Amino acid sequence: MDDTKWFIGLLLIIGLLWISGKARSRPPEAGVTATSTVQTTTTPPPPPKAAPAGGNPPAGTVISSTVAPQPDPNTSPLKGKLVVAGGQLYGAVEQEYIAIQAPSANTENILITGLSIRSAETFNSQTIDKGWSLVYPNSTGEGENVFLKPGGVAYLISGRSPMALTTGSLPSRGGFQLNKCTGFFEQGLNFYPGLPIECPAPVQEPLPQPPNRLSDACYDYLASIPRCTVPSGTIPQHLMSDGSCQSHLFNKISYNQCVSYHREEPDFYKNDWRMYFGRNSKFWRDRREVVELVDAEGKIIDRRVY
Repeated sequence: MDDTKWFIGLLLIIGLLWISGKARSRPPEAGVTATSTVQTTTTPPPPPKAAPAGGNPPAGTVISSTVAPQPDPNTSPLKGKLVVAGGQLYGAVEQEYIAIQAPSANTENILITGLSIRSAETFNSQTIDKGWSLVYPNSTGEGENVFLKPGGVAYLISGRSPMALTTGSLPSRGGFQLNKCTGFFEQGLNFYPGLPIECPAPVQEPLPQPPNRLSDACYDYLASIPRCTVPSGTIPQHLMSDGSCQSHLFNKISYNQCVSYHREEPDFYKNDWRMYFGRNSKFWRDRREVVELVDAEGKIIDRRVY
């Protein structure tokens, strides 16, 4: 009896072990979550869309700062190389002028013959003519092209030249470069703006040597003559009989003689031109004027509002 009970118990144990192993090998049923390893993949962002033709680029697009802006088609290549430096627009036509200047930073001479000055209000326009680098009274001919050196200035005067001057076929028109002796032109004439009185003093010019040395009385009179002044036709009574003195006074003190003495000196020519348009009537408005300097193609070099 005891053996029978033991045998039945053994069979029950073997059955329970078989059922337990079967359950462990069965796949999970519906509703049961199985544990698994998940691999994550990063997807790259899509490339930016191209801007539509004629439209703006997409938001966030970086525009290169190295792209140069398109030049203004109305601006002259000479912009910055010449400027309208000032002027006087009121008064008579002989007193009207505009000053243009070449900055000292320029590295080359700038041709101004052929450029024009004009009013943006009245549309009056005047072309800059040729001139004379070394001028003499009553100069006639075609003249020469005018260049402004670095730092140079040209006064563009509306009226006629006070001195007899003909450039091309137009009297009292054209211009000239100032030099160490042009102050002589101020005697008996009215230049506006005035010419600098920078001639060497008469006593500084070459004097006669012995035996024709000037007398002390003549030397003292010579020292009293202002710069850039030709002695008048009459001299002091006590010098009337001094032939050497009179010869020197009336033959050696003049513009032509000054040029002869000094034209080869490095500082003879000044960086200053006077150019005349030869007009009989005013060119500019007295106020509320816009002055434009333009090149041969009509492109603006510089402008100034008055």
